[in-house]
Amino acid sequence: MFVQYTTSIPLGLGTVEKVLARLGGELDDLADIAYREGEELRSRVGPSGVVAKSVALEIGAPELQRRGLVYPIHWSAVGSEALFPEMRADLILTQNGKQETIVTFSGTYDPPLGAVGRALDRALMGRVAEATVRNWVDRLVSAVTEAV
Repeated sequence: MFVQYTTSIPLGLGTVEKVLARLGGELDDLADIAYREGEELRSRVGPSGVVAKSVALEIGAPELQRRGLVYPIHWSAVGSEALFPEMRADLILTQNGKQETIVTFSGTYDPPLGAVGRALDRALMGRVAEATVRNWVDRLVSAVTEAV
């Protein structure tokens, strides 16, 4: 399944890149918070069950591409991994004028539990994944803005 979210930061790309490098491990904490809020949403509107305790977030070294500065991301639940999808994504930073950076999260995941998981994803869980991604990116933007 595909999930994408785009927003902007009122800062130049160079500044955003430097702040992201400084934030480092704090991004894991932001992912944990976003994931837990996604799980709370899931339990309110859909099937509840085992909730993951935390998220493992790996952000690779940025690479300059035609579409912008691209950070590869791997996001997975820790605990009950078989019940939660892994996300593989790109966090793309694109300069838009002198003082604005467009932030795009573009990722894919395979819902767990085969055909049943895909049906649940179409009915509900896809919206949870979108909300979780949106929450994480918005927190990331806030953290970068506050750090400046």
